[in-house]
Amino acid sequence: MLLPLSLVAIVTAWVLLLLQVEPVPTWFYVFVWYPTLVLMDEFGSRLDGRETMLWRRPMVYAFLWSPVVWFVFEVANFRLNNWYYVFLPHAGWERWLGIVLSFATVVPAVLLAERLMDAAGLFRRGKGPKIVIRTWELWFAVAAGIGMGVLALTIPQLFFPLIWGSVFLIVDPLVYFKQPSLSLLGDIARGYWGRIGRLMAGGLLIGLLWESYNYWARGKWIYTVPWLEELKLFEMPPFGFGGFPVFTLEAWSMYAAFCLLGVALQTNAVARIPTKRLAIGIPIGVVFCVFVLLGMEKRTISSYVPRIAGLPGVTQRTAAALEGTGIWDIFDLTEINPDQLAIEAGLTSAQATRVTDVAQLATLRGIGNAHAQTLLDLGINSICQLSQSDPASLHTDIKRNSERIRPSDAEVRVWVRAAGRDCARRLDLSQR
Repeated sequence: MLLPLSLVAIVTAWVLLLLQVEPVPTWFYVFVWYPTLVLMDEFGSRLDGRETMLWRRPMVYAFLWSPVVWFVFEVANFRLNNWYYVFLPHAGWERWLGIVLSFATVVPAVLLAERLMDAAGLFRRGKGPKIVIRTWELWFAVAAGIGMGVLALTIPQLFFPLIWGSVFLIVDPLVYFKQPSLSLLGDIARGYWGRIGRLMAGGLLIGLLWESYNYWARGKWIYTVPWLEELKLFEMPPFGFGGFPVFTLEAWSMYAAFCLLGVALQTNAVARIPTKRLAIGIPIGVVFCVFVLLGMEKRTISSYVPRIAGLPGVTQRTAAALEGTGIWDIFDLTEINPDQLAIEAGLTSAQATRVTDVAQLATLRGIGNAHAQTLLDLGINSICQLSQSDPASLHTDIKRNSERIRPSDAEVRVWVRAAGRDCARRLDLSQR
């Protein structure tokens, strides 16, 4: 029964996205990922004939600690500045709830993908030579992981990729010291590479799903990875997909560490966690998440969902006139002919043109109302004017008049490139 229901949920989410029925466009990622997890679980169960994983007690802890696992990388991104978030809800409680629900899927996706690969028979014969791992080699790996992390955070323009892998080298050896059977290095020592192979293959699979779901969502992340800002598959530079298999190893090891700390359970566990241990661990995790969310508000969340009310240059009377014509969504406003809008809303031609121009600015690549106001203050009144701007000079002008961290110089480059494409598209349409 769950299999058809999850398929219906995914199809429904896509339909509501296409129809732009909120809150689905903003939280599309959440609406499709949870039924996707059910699909992965159901297919895995049908392939191996065992009970489903998703509804067992250990998965509760996978969801619980998943945001903590991902927030470690969010903290690193405060320095790396490799991605940022756009078009999130205005209400803080909704924004934080949506972020936590989104990141709560990370560890369950890793665990379920590995199980699905195992059920499909992938790498079951992943036998290799047994490798003796010495104590000094484990400490060397920890030191190497720390060194990689320091390099990535100290010189992010050159060494940012090292963050992906550094956490694994720090955490997994520590897991190995305590319980080798949970450690992926322990697998290598036993000559069993199957789990590593499944995790990496599953990582590539869920990475593709993560990025494809994110690409179509309104509330999303945008990458500004050095060197490859213009070359993208979905929102991700193609070489970046190579980081997902490594990340899944890190997520596995970090969750294994939580199991060893006694605040999470292995997927096959039947025991219960002592209440006292959770009473200590959960508040620490909550405090960490709150501090990271506060940091994201300042450093990586760039814009909120643009609305007609609050759109720069749009008075309450004009907004009411637009609503009277049935235009409630600013994204609908961007494709309306100004002359038609003037007639339907009772605006002058100049007013209608300005409204549509500003709406197009605010909805372009996550700019939003606040950044659109900044651009208007600098004399940039349309996407075609934005497309003619020099990104470096524009960023300097913005920072001269604002103390906000965002937009970054890379984010402004995203705007200008997008404006160039959108302006060319609109000019082409007008000439047909």
